[in-house]
Amino acid sequence: MIYKTETLEKNNHNILLVAKKIKAGDIVALPTETVYGLAGRFDNDLTIKKIFSIKSRPLSNPLIIHYGSIENALDDIYIDSRAKILAEKFWPGPLTIVAKAKNKFISKIATSGLDTVAIRVPSNKVTLAVLNHFNLPFAAPSANRYGKISPTCATDVYEELNGKVTTILNGGNTKVGIESTVIDISNKKTKILRHGAISEESINKLIKIHKKKINIKVISPGLSHSHYKPDKPIRINATRPREGEAWLAFGKKPDYFYGISLTLSEKKCLDESAKNLYKMLRLIDKKNVKSIAVQKIPEKGIGLAINDRLRRAAFIKDK
Repeated sequence: MIYKTETLEKNNHNILLVAKKIKAGDIVALPTETVYGLAGRFDNDLTIKKIFSIKSRPLSNPLIIHYGSIENALDDIYIDSRAKILAEKFWPGPLTIVAKAKNKFISKIATSGLDTVAIRVPSNKVTLAVLNHFNLPFAAPSANRYGKISPTCATDVYEELNGKVTTILNGGNTKVGIESTVIDISNKKTKILRHGAISEESINKLIKIHKKKINIKVISPGLSHSHYKPDKPIRINATRPREGEAWLAFGKKPDYFYGISLTLSEKKCLDESAKNLYKMLRLIDKKNVKSIAVQKIPEKGIGLAINDRLRRAAFIKDK
């Protein structure tokens, strides 16, 4: 079905309207502090199926459930001291916890039939206001086509999903710019499944992270090898651009290069780079270039998350 997609500005009237739409079973694109998400009722199988359909997302890839309060979020999982410590330190905020599900009303389609669920409490004030009006959690994966670049503003969502959703709530540019960190506490070994806005170092100060490499089944979003991809091919850890390439710098743009060149952060700030990553990739992807070369970014702090996204964006399946 093709819809007339409407973009609403954030105000109390529209926040209440969006909450009513979600409660009635509609799907609405809205901002979080990380990226824009597609919000739909957590307990409605038809709504959840529609989210998967809009994104062309495999049903084997579970969704994150978003809550308006820490108490309600923890009530829906089997918790231990780790959940309490993480929630107290990082919620509301860009951390997703994977744990054994307690709430039997959570759609089994949203959890891909697993006995675990991925949950978080976002810090974006607009989204929290919707959640508090709605008074129920909602599922909210990124508001983009599966495997493509996540949206960080309402315009990105419109370009991706115009005609596929009825409503986009415009909350401006997202603050963080990349997805949440996902941490698995569903068993005794605490594992980071996806690097994100909360650094591994910050978590490891509170809880010992199990770092041994193991085969991880898909129990959270963002684990597929090929993900976050622009339409143009990406070359990562580049030292200089080649002919026909656009250059995405970490630091100042090179004086010698007269092609298309943007920088994630002129000051080499990793937080700024994370905020600009998807924005810059989208801008370059619209240009007449053969490919995108990305300068090497340090593997530390949020740089781990940036490099994770770039590796998946650049992934080429072995023949």
